[in-house]
Amino acid sequence: MLRSAATVLLASASLCAAAPAQAAAQQPDLPCSVGLQKVGDAATSVITVSVQCQETRTVSVEVTANGIALASLRQTVQADLRQTVTIRVPKVPQVCATLQGNGQAITLCSPAAFRLPASA
Repeated sequence: MLRSAATVLLASASLCAAAPAQAAAQQPDLPCSVGLQKVGDAATSVITVSVQCQETRTVSVEVTANGIALASLRQTVQADLRQTVTIRVPKVPQVCATLQGNGQAITLCSPAAFRLPASA
């Protein structure tokens, strides 16, 4: 139930507002950066994922918590336009966002340092 509710919210969210990110990562073969911010209270976590690319690119973003997919989205990101998605879920200790495109993947977790997995 949680997954489908978060996916619907993610898919219907406006992707054009700018939002600050706690961390950002970029790989040379994927001219896009991803940012992730998690805030919340005792009951909920609010997760904001932002993506910005140097050229127009179709990318996939998956948001996970404790290895469970909360939401996924495939989106065309316009060049030099930061696009963001915000979802609210029951409180989670850690959340990760994986950006995939051009055969490359970037994973960013909060709270934790980002990691660059092998090519997707």
